[in-house]
Amino acid sequence: MRRPVFIAGRGAVSGFGLGVQALVDGVFSGQTALRPRARTAEYEVATTVVGEIPAGTFDPNIPENDLPRHTALVAIEEAFAEAREPDRRGMGIVLATTKADMSGICGEGLGLGSPMHLARQLSQQLELGIEPSALSCACASGVLGIATAARRIATGECDRLLVIAVDVINEFILKGFGGMGALDPERCRPFDAERRGVSLGDGAAAIVLSANEQESIGIRVAGYAGANDACHVTGPDYEGTGIAIAATRAVRHAGLTMADIDSLQLHATGTRANDKSEAIGLGKAWADVADKTPPAFGTKSQTGHTLGAAGGIESLLAIATLERRMVPKNIGLENCNCDPRLDLPTSPRQLTRANHALKVASGFGGVQGAAVFSA
Repeated sequence: MRRPVFIAGRGAVSGFGLGVQALVDGVFSGQTALRPRARTAEYEVATTVVGEIPAGTFDPNIPENDLPRHTALVAIEEAFAEAREPDRRGMGIVLATTKADMSGICGEGLGLGSPMHLARQLSQQLELGIEPSALSCACASGVLGIATAARRIATGECDRLLVIAVDVINEFILKGFGGMGALDPERCRPFDAERRGVSLGDGAAAIVLSANEQESIGIRVAGYAGANDACHVTGPDYEGTGIAIAATRAVRHAGLTMADIDSLQLHATGTRANDKSEAIGLGKAWADVADKTPPAFGTKSQTGHTLGAAGGIESLLAIATLERRMVPKNIGLENCNCDPRLDLPTSPRQLTRANHALKVASGFGGVQGAAVFSA
């Protein structure tokens, strides 16, 4: 028997500014944090916009390589406050990221970047009592970080864990996506017929998980799963097999059926291949129970793609659909040319039932992740 895992606290930093409230209000009101590049303006890349943390949020003299740590700490402070300042001696950190610490690569650095280096820094600064851990599973890192921490609590290894999913855009990341021809020159438009690529963004999401229901905000991590379609280094499986497997496994792990899911938070990068395969895979996942998926939404046209942070930030938005009993509209979507079984609202939609939300995520190398949040 596995123990239930509850969410005790949440924190966020995004292109909308500081806090979960700013993030959720911005997304659900239909705003976008994608703006002309400011902090990254000097880098020559083929896009005009990025979802940067707003100017003035942090001291401009903070080195770019240290921004992930500062961003993570602000999100963690908010999560600890909502969790009523839990005892840190019995808590450990699970860092989820794609790059995080780039000090060995960018600027004056030599050598390699190390997610574990940042995990240790944060753990020491926060004076956490359990040894830190880190995972880097490309852009599925945030969701898989939540799954990893939830599993450790469910099996009785520990009673509380802090998940921090963080990435901050820099020259290496911008030019890497630019070199692949994956950037939309303007704001990305997931699932739209005219989509041309992804927009990038800064972000962090902190989530305190607990085995104690009395510490819960009223939401639990009910199920989680992963998969790997093992298809290509960067490209997706065009049949969406991996994401369908991860989604159905997570729902089954939660003790539910696909018909029980009330809202669906998507990966939705805005690239032609990813959106097409994601729609096909999720359409197949619900094929046995419905003609369409539950109301589904992606938010990278609002926050930018925050890489390893995306799964954490977007999990907070999945939870918000249960709290607000609503799915926000898909910004930038005017003419969908993906599998019509994927139900993509173009205006906010009220939910008649708001018990279970599913978040899915994909990453380079074919990695897939999924998590079910239940009210």
